[in-house]
Amino acid sequence: LQDTAQPLVNRRRITLLVLVLGISMLVIAFLVNSPEDVLAGELSIITSTSILITDYIEYANLGAAFFNAGLVTLIGLGLAWLIKARFNGYLLSAIFTLSGFAFFGKNVFNILPIITGVFLFDAFFSHLRLKDLIAPLLFGTTLGPVVSQFAFGFDFGWWGIVGGVLLGVLGGILLAGLMNHIYSFHLGYNLYNTGTTAGFVATVVYMFMRGFGLEIEPAFYWSTEYRGFLSWFVLAVLFGLIALGFIWGASFTQYKKIWNSSGKLASDYVVIADLGTTLVNMGLVGLIGLGYVHLVRGDVNGAVLAGIFTVVGFGALGKHPRNILPIMIGVYLICFPKVWDHADPGPLLSVLFCTTLAPFAGKFGFFAGIIAGMLHLPMVMHVGGIHGYMNLYNNGFAGGLAMLIIIGFVKELWPEKLLDKDSAP
Repeated sequence: LQDTAQPLVNRRRITLLVLVLGISMLVIAFLVNSPEDVLAGELSIITSTSILITDYIEYANLGAAFFNAGLVTLIGLGLAWLIKARFNGYLLSAIFTLSGFAFFGKNVFNILPIITGVFLFDAFFSHLRLKDLIAPLLFGTTLGPVVSQFAFGFDFGWWGIVGGVLLGVLGGILLAGLMNHIYSFHLGYNLYNTGTTAGFVATVVYMFMRGFGLEIEPAFYWSTEYRGFLSWFVLAVLFGLIALGFIWGASFTQYKKIWNSSGKLASDYVVIADLGTTLVNMGLVGLIGLGYVHLVRGDVNGAVLAGIFTVVGFGALGKHPRNILPIMIGVYLICFPKVWDHADPGPLLSVLFCTTLAPFAGKFGFFAGIIAGMLHLPMVMHVGGIHGYMNLYNNGFAGGLAMLIIIGFVKELWPEKLLDKDSAP
């Protein structure tokens, strides 16, 4: 009876958690800006191209960014209920990533065509249930800038909006169809599998655009104004997760199961341990991410919030302190030749998102993780132009390419080392 009841308990608790997060963001929006500024800013966000790097706090205003994030978070929760998703670590990682990127590239307009495409894929091409497509449905919104760039970036008027929507629908279909195949490239050692898949899809789209003479230059909207306020906001979220975790039964015994796992995709910590212990882990990895940003005196803004929230989300699906720290150290060390400064936007975001490679460190050890991190940063600094800056999970694309090389090498020489018995099915 307990095993049967637990998913229902998790459903109620995760729903409560996400509701509080989403509604809190909406409330904050109207506390920091007037309703007129919030709504005008949201319209500005919706009509932006949203390509990398578009920090909505800088592009519009603080209240509009929180308003957009609150709406997108609640849309994600509503979709989860609509498709009767499993309320587990996979969903937590998807919702928190969606929420974070709603400060940084995703909005209530550009995510909907992608979601529609996944629904169409399920209706006409797939033998899977919709609840088994939660990854392309929510993570797939990484292609939101494809919609926005075509709709608003080329001055095509209403035809551009129609074309952007159609491209988004097609992108959603392609993502849903390709993700399982792309997984075979890295065998689960890159947590952002959707980012890798989306990188290939966005690259094809951009190549076609260039074939018709449509060029894209990167954006750079980077807020520096609200470092203190946003740090306190993140701390409130993280300590709230840890407090809820202990209230809902977190234990050291269960945490050892998380700590000892490699994190290989898909290591669902709600299944491996329990919800309470998973929430504590999410809070801890988030504190590491925020602590690093302050250590190097980096900015805290919409883009950095996306990075921290993604780390937090994947604290339910593959990341824990033991396997993220070596990757982060690798990125930190590779900056010392002074090619990049630790607090520059690229390296600062990379050190958060590079934790996509956490399973590699979890499986092959501390020094292997450092090497992977050192390889990741140079790669991620140069792949954005390949997809026209339209794949928000640029680090997921770079991480997938890095693991394509590394795992291919390991698979050829030591195939037995890739066997991993601690991952959830």
